[in-house]
Parts: sequence; C-alpha cells; structure tokens
Amino acid sequence: MSKRSEIIADFMAKLSVDPALRRRFKDDPSSLKDESGLSDEELELLAGGGPDQVLEALGGDATVNCCVLFTGEES
Repeated sequence: MSKRSEIIADFMAKLSVDPALRRRFKDDPSSLKDESGLSDEELELLAGGGPDQVLEALGGDATVNCCVLFTGEES
C-alpha cells in the first residue's frame, strides 16, 4: 500500500469510530484538510465518491472493502 493510500485508509478508519469527526466531515470535508493530511480532492472523493472510486484511490490495495455510511442524524 502506498503512503497516500495509507493516509486515506487511516482517515477512513478514524471516521468509522469518531462520531464528532464524522459530523465535521459531513458538514465540511475540506475543513479537515490539515488534520487529515489529505488533499481537497481526496476529501471530496471520500465525501462523494462511489466505492470503486475510493478503492481506486486506495491503489486497489484495500484488502477489505469498507465505507462510511451516513444515515440520518447522529445523537
């Protein structure tokens, strides 16, 4: 896995376990540019790309297909 792919995968993992980070990401993905280490393009891809596009951004190296699903309001 390339370094960029690792950074993307790490951020996705953080999103999966941190509701506050997910809310911030959902509200304004680009506001997390410095914190995530991702480019605006990578953040937009994660915010709106399909699974195939995300997998491609991971270099096709992902051993497990994963996604963050936003459903309704979080409490």
